[in-house]
Amino acid sequence: MKLSVLILSFFLPYFAHALCIVNDHVKLRAKPSDKAKVSWVVGPHMPFREVDKKGAWYQVQDFEGEKHWVHARNVSYKESCVVVKTPKANLRIGPGAKFAPTDLGIVGKYATFRKISRDEEWLKVQDVYGQVHWAHENTLWEPRDSSRVTF
Repeated sequence: MKLSVLILSFFLPYFAHALCIVNDHVKLRAKPSDKAKVSWVVGPHMPFREVDKKGAWYQVQDFEGEKHWVHARNVSYKESCVVVKTPKANLRIGPGAKFAPTDLGIVGKYATFRKISRDEEWLKVQDVYGQVHWAHENTLWEPRDSSRVTF
């Protein structure tokens, strides 16, 4: 009986969630502790992929592959967020290059948004001020939920 439990534990699936920062000035840490060195400070709508969990702390990975720890009070699975991964992204009033730029027009790398919807390769996004824009998917990083089997 103990051997079968041991064998099954090697085949447990791991489900990695996409997480979204929901608070302002969130301190990401090098280790899962409020006393650990701050590795990055981020604002609302910064997306991450969950890597691990220890107590109330999530180890997360950003679009450049860097890993950090964030306290659970600062993240949500319920929101979908994106970040600009290219040097700049053009923001449009509709889903296509034929549409005029929004008032914001162009944003730089690391600009974050809450994802509202998708129209083919265009994402409808909302900034922290509530303004709505459209951006091409090639300029954005959107983490996806994923699962894997661990051995």
